[in-house]
Amino acid sequence: MQFDTASQKSGSAAACAVLAAVVLLASGSVADAAEPRRLTTNGRIKFSPSFMNENEIGYVDYEQPTLTVIKRLNLSDLSVTQLHENVDKQELEPRFSGEGQRCVYIRTFGGVQTGIVIRDEKAKTNVEIPPEPGFCGYRSPVFSHDGKRVVFSFASGGQQNLFSVNSADAKDRRQLTNQSGINNWPTLSPDGQRIAFGSTRDGNFELYSMKVDGTDAVRLTHNRFQDVRPRYSPDGSQIAFTSTRDGNHEVYVMNADGSDIRRVTHHDERDDYPAWHPDGNQLVMVSERKGSHDLYLVELSAGADR
Repeated sequence: MQFDTASQKSGSAAACAVLAAVVLLASGSVADAAEPRRLTTNGRIKFSPSFMNENEIGYVDYEQPTLTVIKRLNLSDLSVTQLHENVDKQELEPRFSGEGQRCVYIRTFGGVQTGIVIRDEKAKTNVEIPPEPGFCGYRSPVFSHDGKRVVFSFASGGQQNLFSVNSADAKDRRQLTNQSGINNWPTLSPDGQRIAFGSTRDGNFELYSMKVDGTDAVRLTHNRFQDVRPRYSPDGSQIAFTSTRDGNHEVYVMNADGSDIRRVTHHDERDDYPAWHPDGNQLVMVSERKGSHDLYLVELSAGADR
């Protein structure tokens, strides 16, 4: 079972089709970036890295052909441990709050139906949003900046829209978008005022931002290829994202208003799932190199192009 690509259809997904040629077009300049540091070495397919704190990264590892689990990577010694014990259901798309004390993630229930788990890692207690009947599913949960709410994507009835709930009890459900097609990958600005996300409302995947109540939607990107998986920088001034605008899945950074798009990666294999280090100067990503998939950390403030 494979879960997340830019061409996903309403709550299901398939991983990794690599496009061939890389051509540097006028869609954006090349950002300053040092040679990336490889963090993992097993080469298995990985998804959705996210910083738990300054020294730990949570991510999804395709540990077995039928099982994906959340792992914890320590940057000091690159040791890897499993976040949860006795995992027998798929775990996907983790995001963290409170220095890693709380984790929200997708879990399969039964066959392929997905729900959301909001877990207090210290108390080892869960609040769950179970699957709903029929062909529907949850995706991409994320905590608000203050940790009081969880925003997520929910697919049902031919649409995939954004919603939010209280993180303490998973109640007070509010619908934030009401658009045809797919609305996914919400990321909240550090000041708690806006949500950036991907949407097919205008045909193909583009990036948008809106107020946290769903009003004042603004389109940020404009190109005929796919722009997906936005992530606000820790200071809220920039957004990292993945795009196929230059012929391959590459990582880009732009200002929060969509201006000054800069290309970070430049490789003929896939670079995807960017996430900011809390210092705002580094990105972790999943990169494919010679058919192997591992986590890499790239420094943005240095002067060398990849």
